[in-house]
Formats: sequence, structure tokens, C-alpha cells
Amino acid sequence: MLQVKHVTKTFRRGKHIVNALAAVDLTVSKGEFLTILGPSGCGKTTLLHMLGGFEFPTTGSVEIEGKPIAGPGRDRGMVFQEAMLFPWRTARANVAWPLEVAGTPWRQAHARADELLAMVGLERFGNAYPGELSGGMRQRAALARTLAMEPSVLLMDEPFGALDAQTREVMQEELTRLWQTSGLTVVFITHDINEAIFLGDRVVVMGASPGRVVEDCVIELERPRSSETKADPRILAYRSHLWEVLRRESAKSAPAMAGAGQ
Repeated sequence: MLQVKHVTKTFRRGKHIVNALAAVDLTVSKGEFLTILGPSGCGKTTLLHMLGGFEFPTTGSVEIEGKPIAGPGRDRGMVFQEAMLFPWRTARANVAWPLEVAGTPWRQAHARADELLAMVGLERFGNAYPGELSGGMRQRAALARTLAMEPSVLLMDEPFGALDAQTREVMQEELTRLWQTSGLTVVFITHDINEAIFLGDRVVVMGASPGRVVEDCVIELERPRSSETKADPRILAYRSHLWEVLRRESAKSAPAMAGAGQ
């Protein structure tokens, strides 16, 4: 479904050149749930934006179903850390908005919005404005709006990072349920090792300075997953392994960061 081939990314900051990514190779299969871990500044979001068509590689290529990604498209939906909802529109109107823009008649768009709100557990909140919703509810509405475009790929940039622990766990379980019923391919960025393990079929770890893939770990936990899965002793083993990879990469990047500050 998605293929990243020998991708590098360089940014210019005045007279300085920043190497954000170094020769990244990555394949995501159709219907797979891939999670990406890595320290801040390792290029996770840059890579996700390339998959979304918002950034382009300096060298290499990024493809979807064998075709180069030349820009954003309805086949790829993006969910950000902050729910990007229009504050002057109700939850229903927010979800209906991409359908209206695409030319769907108003009544049909709003009926579909109600279906999607029910899918994410917000059937009673269609008339509420974003300011009247909790953080978790706003993220549910943002997810429903993204699903309204009927993408085949869902790109998620730390969407639960700003939520409290309890809401975050509920959202993780809801997302796995939606993913299993939809057949979507998901690429999900997180800083939370437990979240990466619980959600992912695979966990990719990126190293910093510049970003590159340093670990690709298959998660052999049965589906469907629920709160009981989080008590599985295999999760502790996966966590210990991934934490050691992250710790090792952090230790490598520390001298380079210290040198950059001198």
C-alpha cells in the first residue's frame, strides 16, 4: 500500500542545512496498523507529512499503490494531535463539511455525518459545538470527519497525546475497533511505547540526528485487542526491548547534541 524508498530530507535554515531524514526505507502493507516511535526531532512527523503529500523528499520516493505521491489526496486522511474542528460549526456540520465540499447534497451529507458520529460514539452530540465537547469527544469528531472522506489510508500524528490517561485508553480501544471493521491502513505516530505496542501490528523505531529506521518489531499479539490484552506478559517483554532501543539511540544522539551546542 505504502512504500518509502531511500528517502532523505534536508531543510535549509538560513545558512545552515539540517538533515532531517537519512535513507529511510519502509513498506506498509494494505490493511496493516503500523506505529512509529522515536525521540523528538527524529523526523517522524516529516515522514508522515510525506505520506500525506504535504512534504516531499529531497532524494528517494514515496509511493501509494506503486504510484508516486504528488500531493494530498482523498485516499489519505490525516488526524493531528489537536482536533482541527471549525468552532462555529456543530459536530455534525464539522463531519459533513468535507462531503459538502465534494458536492454531496446537504441532507445526504448530514445523514452520513450522523452515521459517522454514531460510529465513534457521539450520536447524542451532533448539535454540540467543539467548545462544548471534551478533548476526547473533539478527537472522536475529528476522526469521524476524516473518515467521511472514505480514505484507504489513515495517517495519525500523536492524536491522543493531549488526552488524559483514562480517555486515551478508551480512544485506543475505539480506534482498534474502527480499524478492524473498516479495513483501513493506518500509520500512527506516538511517543508512548505501550500505546505503540497495543495498537500496532508492527512498531518501527526511528533514531535521531538524522532520522532513520533502527528497529522494525512485529507485534505478535492476537486480535481483537482489549483492556485484557494490556495485561499480557508479552507486552512487558516488547516494552523492555523497545525501551532499550530508544535508550541506546538517545545515548548516541546526546554527544552530537552537546557538540551542536558548543
